Amino acid sequence: MTISMCTPIRGSLRGFVRVCRAAEKHDGHHHGGIECGQSSLQPPQRQVPLAMFFARYFPRIARAALLLSAALTPAAAQDHEKFGAWTTRCETAHEQVEGGCFIFQDLVLREGGQRVLQFAVGFVAGSTRPVALLSLPLGISLPPGVTLRVDAGERTTLMVERCEPNGCRAGLKLKAALLQELQTGAQVSVSFHDAERKVIEVPLSLAGFAAGLATLKGRSGS
Repeated sequence: MTISMCTPIRGSLRGFVRVCRAAEKHDGHHHGGIECGQSSLQPPQRQVPLAMFFARYFPRIARAALLLSAALTPAAAQDHEKFGAWTTRCETAHEQVEGGCFIFQDLVLREGGQRVLQFAVGFVAGSTRPVALLSLPLGISLPPGVTLRVDAGERTTLMVERCEPNGCRAGLKLKAALLQELQTGAQVSVSFHDAERKVIEVPLSLAGFAAGLATLKGRSGS
Protein backbone atom coordinates (compact mmCIF):
# COMPACT_ATOMS: atom_id res chain seq x y z
CA MET A 1 0.00 0.00 0.00
CA THR A 2 1.10 3.58 -0.50
CA ILE A 3 2.34 5.46 2.55
CA SER A 4 2.35 9.24 2.35
CA MET A 5 5.48 11.15 3.35
CA CYS A 6 5.53 13.20 6.53
CA THR A 7 6.50 16.82 6.64
CA PRO A 8 10.11 17.08 7.92
CA ILE A 9 10.72 15.89 11.45
CA ARG A 10 12.40 18.55 13.55
CA GLY A 11 15.36 17.66 15.74
CA SER A 12 17.92 14.90 15.99
CA LEU A 13 16.76 11.32 15.56
CA ARG A 14 19.40 9.73 17.79
CA GLY A 15 16.69 8.47 20.07
CA PHE A 16 15.11 6.65 17.15
CA VAL A 17 18.43 5.21 15.99
CA ARG A 18 18.87 3.36 19.25
CA VAL A 19 15.73 1.32 18.72
CA CYS A 20 15.41 1.19 14.93
CA ARG A 21 18.00 -1.04 13.31
CA ALA A 22 17.07 0.19 9.88
CA ALA A 23 18.18 3.68 10.87
CA GLU A 24 21.61 2.70 12.24
CA LYS A 25 23.38 3.60 9.02
CA HIS A 26 22.22 7.21 9.25
CA ASP A 27 24.37 9.85 10.96
CA GLY A 28 21.74 10.84 13.52
CA HIS A 29 19.70 13.19 11.29
CA HIS A 30 16.62 12.66 9.16
CA HIS A 31 17.48 11.48 5.64
CA GLY A 32 14.03 10.66 4.36
CA GLY A 33 14.11 7.21 5.98
CA ILE A 34 10.91 7.66 7.96
CA GLU A 35 7.37 7.76 6.64
CA CYS A 36 4.00 8.15 8.26
CA GLY A 37 0.49 6.94 7.60
CA GLN A 38 -1.28 3.61 7.73
CA SER A 39 0.89 0.68 8.67
CA SER A 40 0.57 -2.84 7.34
CA LEU A 41 -2.10 -5.01 8.91
CA GLN A 42 0.51 -7.21 10.58
CA PRO A 43 0.30 -6.84 14.38
CA PRO A 44 3.15 -5.01 16.15
CA GLN A 45 5.18 -7.31 18.39
CA ARG A 46 4.54 -7.64 22.12
CA GLN A 47 1.27 -5.78 22.46
CA VAL A 48 0.39 -7.33 25.84
CA PRO A 49 2.69 -4.99 27.88
CA LEU A 50 0.69 -2.02 26.55
CA ALA A 51 -2.50 -3.32 28.12
CA MET A 52 -0.68 -4.23 31.33
CA PHE A 53 0.79 -0.74 31.51
CA PHE A 54 -2.53 1.06 31.24
CA ALA A 55 -4.16 -1.36 33.67
CA ARG A 56 -1.47 -0.46 36.20
CA TYR A 57 -1.17 3.29 35.73
CA PHE A 58 -4.41 4.34 34.05
CA PRO A 59 -7.05 1.96 35.46
CA ARG A 60 -9.92 4.08 34.11
CA ILE A 61 -8.74 3.67 30.54
CA ALA A 62 -7.19 0.23 30.91
CA ARG A 63 -10.03 -1.25 28.89
CA ALA A 64 -9.14 1.03 26.00
CA ALA A 65 -5.51 -0.07 25.95
CA LEU A 66 -6.52 -3.71 26.16
CA LEU A 67 -8.97 -3.18 23.34
CA LEU A 68 -6.36 -1.56 21.13
CA SER A 69 -3.92 -4.40 21.76
CA ALA A 70 -6.51 -6.97 20.77
CA ALA A 71 -7.78 -5.02 17.80
CA LEU A 72 -4.31 -4.88 16.26
CA THR A 73 -4.36 -8.63 15.75
CA PRO A 74 -5.80 -9.74 12.38
CA ALA A 75 -7.76 -12.52 14.06
CA ALA A 76 -9.48 -10.11 16.43
CA ALA A 77 -10.00 -7.16 14.11
CA GLN A 78 -13.59 -7.14 12.99
CA ASP A 79 -13.05 -4.55 10.27
CA HIS A 80 -10.71 -1.79 9.29
CA GLU A 81 -11.12 1.19 7.02
CA LYS A 82 -8.81 3.99 5.92
CA PHE A 83 -9.73 7.67 6.28
CA GLY A 84 -6.96 9.81 4.85
CA ALA A 85 -3.88 9.20 6.99
CA TRP A 86 -5.86 7.29 9.63
CA THR A 87 -7.10 3.72 9.98
CA THR A 88 -10.01 2.47 12.07
CA ARG A 89 -10.14 -0.82 13.94
CA CYS A 90 -13.10 -2.21 15.84
CA GLU A 91 -13.47 -5.09 18.24
CA THR A 92 -16.51 -7.01 19.42
CA ALA A 93 -16.82 -7.91 23.08
CA HIS A 94 -15.07 -11.12 24.11
CA GLU A 95 -13.20 -12.36 27.18
CA GLN A 96 -11.61 -9.32 28.91
CA VAL A 97 -12.27 -6.94 26.03
CA GLU A 98 -15.60 -5.12 26.18
CA GLY A 99 -15.55 -3.95 22.57
CA GLY A 100 -15.19 -0.57 20.92
CA CYS A 101 -13.29 1.24 18.16
CA PHE A 102 -10.05 3.15 17.61
CA ILE A 103 -8.56 5.29 14.88
CA PHE A 104 -4.79 5.34 14.68
CA GLN A 105 -1.76 6.49 12.70
CA ASP A 106 1.73 4.98 12.73
CA LEU A 107 5.16 6.41 12.04
CA VAL A 108 7.24 3.67 10.43
CA LEU A 109 10.68 3.29 8.92
CA ARG A 110 10.72 2.98 5.14
CA GLU A 111 13.34 0.24 5.39
CA GLY A 112 11.92 -2.74 7.22
CA GLY A 113 8.62 -1.09 8.13
CA GLN A 114 9.43 -0.97 11.84
CA ARG A 115 7.03 1.13 13.86
CA VAL A 116 8.62 3.83 16.01
CA LEU A 117 5.53 5.80 17.07
CA GLN A 118 1.79 5.27 17.22
CA PHE A 119 -0.95 7.78 18.00
CA ALA A 120 -4.43 6.37 18.57
CA VAL A 121 -7.77 7.87 19.63
CA GLY A 122 -10.87 5.86 20.36
CA PHE A 123 -13.82 4.75 22.44
CA VAL A 124 -14.60 1.74 24.57
CA ALA A 125 -18.15 0.49 24.01
CA GLY A 126 -20.61 2.48 26.11
CA SER A 127 -18.18 5.36 26.71
CA THR A 128 -18.81 8.81 25.29
CA ARG A 129 -15.40 10.25 26.14
CA PRO A 130 -12.50 9.35 23.83
CA VAL A 131 -9.03 8.43 25.04
CA ALA A 132 -5.69 9.09 23.34
CA LEU A 133 -2.90 6.53 23.49
CA LEU A 134 0.72 7.15 22.49
CA SER A 135 3.44 4.56 21.93
CA LEU A 136 6.92 6.14 21.76
CA PRO A 137 10.46 4.87 21.12
CA LEU A 138 12.86 3.83 23.84
CA GLY A 139 15.77 6.14 24.62
CA ILE A 140 13.69 9.29 25.08
CA SER A 141 14.07 11.61 28.09
CA LEU A 142 11.17 10.95 30.45
CA PRO A 143 11.00 14.02 32.78
CA PRO A 144 9.90 16.55 30.10
CA GLY A 145 6.99 14.33 29.07
CA VAL A 146 5.28 14.46 25.68
CA THR A 147 3.32 17.34 24.19
CA LEU A 148 0.54 17.44 21.61
CA ARG A 149 -0.08 20.57 19.58
CA VAL A 150 -2.65 21.01 16.83
CA ASP A 151 -1.47 23.53 14.23
CA ALA A 152 -0.43 26.71 16.13
CA GLY A 153 -2.65 26.01 19.13
CA GLU A 154 -1.80 25.48 22.78
CA ARG A 155 0.31 22.52 23.85
CA THR A 156 -1.09 19.67 25.91
CA THR A 157 1.42 17.78 28.04
CA LEU A 158 1.24 14.05 28.71
CA MET A 159 3.36 12.28 31.29
CA VAL A 160 5.37 9.27 30.16
CA GLU A 161 4.59 6.84 32.95
CA ARG A 162 6.52 3.76 31.96
CA CYS A 163 8.76 2.20 29.33
CA GLU A 164 8.55 -1.45 28.32
CA PRO A 165 10.93 -3.40 26.05
CA ASN A 166 8.85 -2.42 23.02
CA GLY A 167 8.48 1.30 23.80
CA CYS A 168 7.31 4.01 26.19
CA ARG A 169 3.65 4.73 26.92
CA ALA A 170 1.51 7.79 27.55
CA GLY A 171 -2.23 8.37 27.50
CA LEU A 172 -5.05 10.67 28.55
CA LYS A 173 -8.77 11.23 28.31
CA LEU A 174 -9.36 13.89 25.69
CA LYS A 175 -11.08 17.09 26.77
CA ALA A 176 -13.65 18.63 24.45
CA ALA A 177 -11.39 21.52 23.40
CA LEU A 178 -8.50 19.31 22.29
CA LEU A 179 -10.84 16.89 20.57
CA GLN A 180 -12.38 19.76 18.60
CA GLU A 181 -8.92 20.92 17.53
CA LEU A 182 -8.04 17.44 16.32
CA GLN A 183 -11.26 17.26 14.31
CA THR A 184 -10.83 20.65 12.64
CA GLY A 185 -7.04 21.00 12.44
CA ALA A 186 -4.63 20.15 9.64
CA GLN A 187 -1.75 18.68 11.63
CA VAL A 188 -0.95 17.44 15.13
CA SER A 189 2.64 17.62 16.33
CA VAL A 190 3.93 15.11 18.86
CA SER A 191 6.99 16.48 20.67
CA PHE A 192 9.35 14.75 23.08
CA HIS A 193 13.03 14.92 24.06
CA ASP A 194 15.88 12.60 23.18
CA ALA A 195 18.45 11.38 25.71
CA GLU A 196 20.36 14.66 25.31
CA ARG A 197 17.20 16.70 26.05
CA LYS A 198 16.94 17.89 22.46
CA VAL A 199 13.40 18.32 21.17
CA ILE A 200 12.04 15.89 18.58
CA GLU A 201 8.86 17.12 16.88
CA VAL A 202 6.93 14.62 14.79
CA PRO A 203 4.11 16.04 12.63
CA LEU A 204 1.15 13.81 11.83
CA SER A 205 -1.50 14.70 9.30
CA LEU A 206 -5.07 15.08 10.55
CA ALA A 207 -6.50 14.44 7.09
CA GLY A 208 -9.41 12.05 7.54
CA PHE A 209 -9.36 12.21 11.35
CA ALA A 210 -12.80 13.80 11.75
CA ALA A 211 -14.46 11.45 9.26
CA GLY A 212 -12.82 8.41 10.80
CA LEU A 213 -13.74 9.46 14.32
CA ALA A 214 -17.36 10.03 13.32
CA THR A 215 -17.49 6.57 11.79
CA LEU A 216 -16.06 4.77 14.78
CA LYS A 217 -18.35 6.70 17.14
CA GLY A 218 -21.25 5.03 15.44
CA ARG A 219 -19.61 1.62 15.51
CA SER A 220 -18.81 1.79 19.22
CA GLY A 221 -22.21 3.23 20.13
CA SER A 222 -20.72 6.42 21.59
